[in-house]
Amino acid sequence: MAAVTLAAAFAPFRTHARKPAKSVMKPSATIGDSRARSVPARATAAHRTVDASSARHDQSLARSLSSRGRASVACRASGKKKGFIDELLDVMEGGPKLRKWYGQDSSVGAPNVDKVEREPTEEAAAKSKGDEGGKVDTEEELLEWDKQPRRATLVAGADTQLGEAVVMQLIVAKQPVTALGISPEAAAARYGPYVTAAPGADVDDAQAMANIIRKGVRAVIYAGGKTGALPQAFAADGKVKHVVLVSATGASKGESSGGLFAAFGGDDARRRDPAREAAFKSAAVGAKVPLTIVRPGTVKAAFGGKPLVFSQGDNGPGGEVSLEDAAEVCVRCLGAPPAAGSVIE
Repeated sequence: MAAVTLAAAFAPFRTHARKPAKSVMKPSATIGDSRARSVPARATAAHRTVDASSARHDQSLARSLSSRGRASVACRASGKKKGFIDELLDVMEGGPKLRKWYGQDSSVGAPNVDKVEREPTEEAAAKSKGDEGGKVDTEEELLEWDKQPRRATLVAGADTQLGEAVVMQLIVAKQPVTALGISPEAAAARYGPYVTAAPGADVDDAQAMANIIRKGVRAVIYAGGKTGALPQAFAADGKVKHVVLVSATGASKGESSGGLFAAFGGDDARRRDPAREAAFKSAAVGAKVPLTIVRPGTVKAAFGGKPLVFSQGDNGPGGEVSLEDAAEVCVRCLGAPPAAGSVIE
């Protein structure tokens, strides 16, 4: 009797697979559904619990596999190889990081490619017009600047190809930059927040040049062609630690460019003016400001990384040098200034 009672007690837990019992077929709510199945009328609570937990496990596994599939697809998509044009742009414009910072508005190092300038907004145009109209910095503002440490490098001639390349090299070196020769709108379009523009400043105005230098300028790289009043400005300032002048081969020998080359020779011809180099030498020696003169050959918008020939003085063989290499030499000179009042050529 006890055995019969024990068997009856465990009867509900026996699987119906071994001895299927008679059942009344109950169709699912949707007729023709592929998932429709019959449910035994005598299904116990234990069976329902097991079936429900199995269903939840299957659903979670399906979601997991689906997410893994999406992740693998995303990985394959992100690992897509760059095209030839993208790689070429990375090389010419300083790498993907620089293109991310600046956009693709700068064409430094790209031969025969015009620069793409953004149209200035009305606010920026009005501000630039006001600066060109003779806005004078107040003495109180300049005195506040005098209290701050000087860290910036002034790049004069930032509107030239070599000037742009120098600015980019300074940004890569994580140096604060003040650009002379471009508007704030152009600086923002090309370099983002990494460059401070000095708009509307007349290079022949000694007071305007002096005010720009007082605003945190520690060193000067002059890549422009016109001499202007910059030599007198840094000589009178007395706090500029180093000046790098980009000249040209033959400038110290009085081999000025004449004729058609002077008119159409571009930046190289303008940098070959011997009077320009003499003015910087005189100002630097008189004010005991370290001066480094870099005399590259013909600067070409080409790929850098080629071997360079260096010589002391103005006895170099000339030839051609890429924008990137010439700009890197100028920036590296900042790390090795000569003695005060000395000139390295």
